Amino acid sequence: MRQRYAGQGLVCLSVSVDRTERHDAAPAFLKAQKATFANYRLDEETAFWQEKWDLNGPPAVFVFDKQGKRAGKFDGNDPDKPYSYADVERLVVELLREGR
Repeated sequence: MRQRYAGQGLVCLSVSVDRTERHDAAPAFLKAQKATFANYRLDEETAFWQEKWDLNGPPAVFVFDKQGKRAGKFDGNDPDKPYSYADVERLVVELLREGR
């Protein structure tokens, strides 16, 4: 998605919540996927980020508009409401089209 929409202003980054002993797992995975965006590792206790971001666990996708306001959150908190990356892309395309 980043490769497709970066020219229109899309910026992507990832945040790994892996424990210290698995520090290299996310960068290795992203490299294998040929991901070309920044990756950060969150060094916080699991309970902290789960409460702060209202998440049961990864994976999750947050979409922000150009003003930095959260426009969407895609997660697995509700098993009756699964999401796909096509859902994420629809929101991204909508925001880019609106200039938001």
